[in-house]
Amino acid sequence: MLVLSKYFLWFITYSCMGWVYESIVCSIGERRLVNRGFLNGPLCPVYGFGSLASIFVLYHKMDNNVIVLFFAGMLLSCTVEYITAVLLEKLFNAKWWDYSNYRFNFQGRVSLIGAVVFGALSVLLIKYVHPIAVGLINQLPDWLQIALSLVIFIIVMLDLFVTVRHLLHLNARLKEIQTAINSFLGQYTKRAGELKDSILNKFEESDFYNERIKALFNLSRIQNMRIVRAFPDLRSLKYTDAFQKLKNILLGEDDKR
Repeated sequence: MLVLSKYFLWFITYSCMGWVYESIVCSIGERRLVNRGFLNGPLCPVYGFGSLASIFVLYHKMDNNVIVLFFAGMLLSCTVEYITAVLLEKLFNAKWWDYSNYRFNFQGRVSLIGAVVFGALSVLLIKYVHPIAVGLINQLPDWLQIALSLVIFIIVMLDLFVTVRHLLHLNARLKEIQTAINSFLGQYTKRAGELKDSILNKFEESDFYNERIKALFNLSRIQNMRIVRAFPDLRSLKYTDAFQKLKNILLGEDDKR
């Protein structure tokens, strides 16, 4: 139990550090504060899993060879990021990040520049950060490590439940909205391919934009806004038009037209 608690505290520590790093980078890029992360809380689990993978494989094994450590960390972290991207796409029918515009990317899920950053972070993690984190965590009494792990685990599971539940409900709403949009576009079958964007702009003026559809757009608005702002490149793989319309409404882009 104590060993699992230590591993879990490592995971939480590096997930939180990853959230801080991602939030700073995204906030600078967006020029506003961004709560970056799949969960509502200050965690980026992909960093936690990537860090644990690097620790279990590399710690006390390649510490003295920085070059090998860099490339091994790069490979491990990119593998974790790629697997995470695939799982999120399969589970929620959405692409959460897309590196397609970056040079030397693979399927838009991982990129060379990201790999280089992960390699550098892996070196810092193994040589400097993890020894300090281990020392600090080991200073805590065994009972406190176990208690902290249990409390944090429950909080994270509740956050995960709320997030996943919201995303599943969001997909159900998007499906209904997409059906209405498809029916609307069906009136312009011959022109939709060429003028789809301009036709979609008139969706709100049609009878298909009824009170039910308006209500679906406004449900869970705060949670939807958080996700859209946290993942600017997020797009639905099944309900493209519905999600883009929702995104435009949330960001006020429809009002600017």
